[in-house]
Amino acid sequence: MWNTDQRDYQPRPTLISIMPVRNVRRRYLALQVHSEADLTEPDLSHAISDKIHLLYGVKGAAETNYRMIEYNQQHRQGIIRCNHDKLIETRAALAHITAINGASVSVQVITVSGTIKSLRKRLTE
Repeated sequence: MWNTDQRDYQPRPTLISIMPVRNVRRRYLALQVHSEADLTEPDLSHAISDKIHLLYGVKGAAETNYRMIEYNQQHRQGIIRCNHDKLIETRAALAHITAINGASVSVQVITVSGTIKSLRKRLTE
């Protein structure tokens, strides 16, 4: 019970309040980029980031927590990360990318996974 005489009561910190990062669940998306132009990793990363900002604003982009993990320029395949509850918004942003640096581009999501290890395993199969 709460005692009104103890106005300076401070609850003990729990493990959840100490480590809020553990509550973040992420999804990893494998991408295939279809374009006749050679795109670099920064070009693709900026295009995805700009599209997320355009569609969902600064707050939506922060909630998405998008990050480019890797991009293979020769095979035109990449891996990106986002929050699990913003997966649909991230996929929509990728589908809306039509041009990068004036070149026609299409970004296709190959597969989605909860860990990078299982995503790479699926890609090699």
